Amino acid sequence: MFFGLFIIPIVIVGLIIFFIWQRVRTRPSQYENRHLQLALSKEDAVSQLFLLLSVLFLGVTLLGFNKDFGSPLSWRAILFITSAIGLISAYYFKTVYVLIFSLVGVTVWWSAQAAEWASGKDIKISAVFAGGAFIALLFYVLGHLHEKETRYRRFALVYLVLGIISVTGLLFFLSTKPGILALEKATEGNLFFGSWQIAFSLFLFAVIFIGILTYAASKKLISVFEILAAALLAALFGVIAFLPEQDLFAKLNIINGMDMNGGFVGFSEPLSGSGVLWAVIFNVIVFFELLGLIFSGYSRRETWLINLGALFLFILIIVKYFDWFFTFLDKSIFFIGAGILLFAVGWFMERGRRYMISNIESGAQKPL
Repeated sequence: MFFGLFIIPIVIVGLIIFFIWQRVRTRPSQYENRHLQLALSKEDAVSQLFLLLSVLFLGVTLLGFNKDFGSPLSWRAILFITSAIGLISAYYFKTVYVLIFSLVGVTVWWSAQAAEWASGKDIKISAVFAGGAFIALLFYVLGHLHEKETRYRRFALVYLVLGIISVTGLLFFLSTKPGILALEKATEGNLFFGSWQIAFSLFLFAVIFIGILTYAASKKLISVFEILAAALLAALFGVIAFLPEQDLFAKLNIINGMDMNGGFVGFSEPLSGSGVLWAVIFNVIVFFELLGLIFSGYSRRETWLINLGALFLFILIIVKYFDWFFTFLDKSIFFIGAGILLFAVGWFMERGRRYMISNIESGAQKPL
């Protein structure tokens, strides 16, 4: 039970902590402000780790007591309680590790709880997709909101990274054929109004998102470009929540869920016209989203944002090459092209990344 309940938050927490730690450790000269570091010292890192373990053991203890008393609470409720206590502890003690775990835990809780609310009611799972996306967008705008106060600047980095990774990962998944298939399956059923809990949650997410975005814009904590990008993504995911049932694959010669070649529907069947349209939309959006990350990092003089955007863009280009050309090209030509593409894209992106970072560093060294 413990493994199934906490493994996802622990893995994501570990990845985010590793990324931020590498960011701080590799370029210490750029982080004279200690409040931007993941841990203020080795002692602080150890204390944060022990507090994180305390929160985890609290969750395990609650699971044990819950089982002894006949399981009056679901594992989702225990995850929510543990994450809520973790959030309170994170803000009280100013601990980044616990904050990451708690935010991931809350996200996992809502996704699982929304799926439970939708079960047995034939409700579109696309509403759950949209809710998770709204949470990720909320993380991003909350990150900018936390930049207002110096004592919460470390928290701002956590919110921003978590929001960027979540939104980018979701867009990247939806831009692939399995993602298009998942979108088709998610649009089956009735609108989310059949569950007042999901409807209220989505309404609440939308209101909070608009409120925080408006406040951050009024305080000039977020650029106009970022406002437009966040609003566009929110509108896109809102449309997905209301999508009618979609036929995104040309289901030809289907027998018992299999095509004539023995493949599962959605993997061997071609995309329909609407499927191609959605594939183009998601691929274009994820591409420009990553370009936006890079140029946003350049305009804000944030090298970590440039590096993160460049890494994701490199991965996107390589994956799309394999996705689009593997079945069409001769295998020898395909792998030769892959090698050339890896070299060319890596070389150009590294030059561009170094150019941007050098401009940022030279600008920071100029006397006022």
